[in-house]
Amino acid sequence: MFVGMASLIRYVLWGVAGVMTAACSLPQQKTVAALRPEASLQELMQDMVDPSADGVWNAVETDAGPDGVWVRQPRDPEQWQEVRRAAISLLESSNLLMIDGRRVGRLDFPAEADGALDSTHIEELIAAQRSAFNAFAAALRETTATALAAIDARDPTQLVVAGGNIDQVCEACHLKFWYPHQVIPSLPRDRLLNLRPQ
Repeated sequence: MFVGMASLIRYVLWGVAGVMTAACSLPQQKTVAALRPEASLQELMQDMVDPSADGVWNAVETDAGPDGVWVRQPRDPEQWQEVRRAAISLLESSNLLMIDGRRVGRLDFPAEADGALDSTHIEELIAAQRSAFNAFAAALRETTATALAAIDARDPTQLVVAGGNIDQVCEACHLKFWYPHQVIPSLPRDRLLNLRPQ
């Protein structure tokens, strides 16, 4: 009986050794490649960030008209889920912004307005201040997380607050990397006079 058990143990050990040998001789799987950005920053902003942010910002709106004040907000589970999808997309797109090596534009583009930078200068500025750019993307992620929490709590008021914070983060990043020399024109003198209290 003892001899039989020893033989069984040897067979099991040989079997394990054979499986391990076979596994080691299999072709090794390729290691997962590092993250590689495909879309340009411009495409990412136009096709993911902007539409997702709009889905969060437009979820709660107040409009005053001749018939009184009208409030638009999610009211049923399907509407809340639609806003949640936008928030999730915005949350994850903030992580995509931090992937290094992403071109600003698939093709070079000129400055869009006075005070704005062209794609070449935007790219140079991001490269020179990558940690600051990533900090804005991280701030976008955190503010969007608070919006997601408001959505899950079905809290329109907090969703509006979170949306305002998202807007501030976006604008601060744009002022830093997109239109740092923006010039806001002054109102004409006659308009200023009309704005004064009578």
